[in-house]
Amino acid sequence: MSYKQPISLTTISRVLKNYPLPKVDLVLGIGRGGVVPASLVAYKLGVDLIIVPVNYRDDDNVPQREKPSILEEFELPLPRGSKVLIVDDVSVTGKTLGTIKDKLHGYEVTTLVLKGKADHVLFPEIKTCVEWPWNPGSTLQSKSTANKERREFLKSLAGLTAGIMIPLSASSITQILSDSSIEQTTPSRDRLGDILPMRKFGKTGQMVTMLGLGGAHIANMSEKEAQKTIETALEGGVRFFDNAESYGSGLAERRYGMFLTPKYRDLAFIQSKSTARDAKTMREHLEGTLKRMNTDYLDLWFIHAVGSPSDVDSRIKNGVLDVVLEAQKSGKVKYVGFSGHADYKAHLRMLERTDALQACQMPINAFDPNYKSFINNVFPKLVEKGVAPIAMKTLANGGFFGGTSHFNHGDKPKIVPNALSVEEALYFSWSLPISVLVTGADNAVMLQEKIDLARKFKALDEKKRMALVEKVAGFDGKLVEYYKI
Repeated sequence: MSYKQPISLTTISRVLKNYPLPKVDLVLGIGRGGVVPASLVAYKLGVDLIIVPVNYRDDDNVPQREKPSILEEFELPLPRGSKVLIVDDVSVTGKTLGTIKDKLHGYEVTTLVLKGKADHVLFPEIKTCVEWPWNPGSTLQSKSTANKERREFLKSLAGLTAGIMIPLSASSITQILSDSSIEQTTPSRDRLGDILPMRKFGKTGQMVTMLGLGGAHIANMSEKEAQKTIETALEGGVRFFDNAESYGSGLAERRYGMFLTPKYRDLAFIQSKSTARDAKTMREHLEGTLKRMNTDYLDLWFIHAVGSPSDVDSRIKNGVLDVVLEAQKSGKVKYVGFSGHADYKAHLRMLERTDALQACQMPINAFDPNYKSFINNVFPKLVEKGVAPIAMKTLANGGFFGGTSHFNHGDKPKIVPNALSVEEALYFSWSLPISVLVTGADNAVMLQEKIDLARKFKALDEKKRMALVEKVAGFDGKLVEYYKI
């Protein structure tokens, strides 16, 4: 094989930053080589992006067909006359660009490539073959390349397809796939009104609402806003309520004890969590949680924030798992589980060590398959074992909004709104066989937005889910999911 000149993603980003891009209404990336460049270009221009997969050359630029073949038909969400920029990594003969241009009659089309022939070329000085950082086998990639991650993600989803719910309208009858791991029913009612659609909670026989209120943000609100947010959840049909003893040093739990359990304990599925590393502290946390939340039992209790395989081993050695199972046996806790967001290997270790837990909470979002993925590595095992998957960080805890610290937005590259909408991000997670999506709402208005999205949700098929994964593939995992180690 001939020599390939390596080009890093950092170099590409630096050149692109200084390049005078044309003003356009849409960026069209040619998959797969153009996915990352097109994502970077669309982000810089602040316009929408679509990806069109084309099969023509292999990774060594050797044609595999007589002419380029478009693998999926596409339509542009723009009126005729709009300006479109086609982006690919390499154009040798111009045939692939030409094939796409032929489909865009009536549009003002410009082309851009990193190397080769086009209207705009970022590296015109490069005449040799190039080792792009997104190609399989690249020495510039980490141990697990983004392409490999996405391929593994496809395999995972292929095995879970039967577990994805059929979207139901309020007027339709309940439909259940015979081998489904998730069942979504039409909304039912209780004394407060309509409940959001319900889903299976693993193999427990319990049903929970598809949306849950996250407790961490409750501690960050004013007391008045916390009460309003809890009441908005109840009025909107949410019946799943998340919390932890560590949220606001117990403040979030006390607010549930003030505004949730006195009037609505019979309606609410309430979970809490403990970060304890030993049995004594674990027992103390449970008693404190029950007292603060003004209840004599929890519906679900977690071994919280497992951070590594050694952390799991240490907690089990120190009796934490024993305390959880004792609490369940005593009736103080109905169901038990574990959570974490730092290292998927911790989750795998917990699943290796015990089959006694009924639920697992972890990051589930459209970017995760590209970076140290919980979906790729943990999700299939949860479904296999019948453990209820609970989705958190579906917007990467601010990471989708450019933030790199918990709860905060920031000035880093933004997946929302530059690549995805909030609706697309949440619908991706809901279209997987999760039991419930726990949302961390900053206030009641933000929570109402999620409730409205839940009520009109229709599941995305595999092609649409993968399109969302590809759209965000060019973002930096260390920034987006900054909480992973």
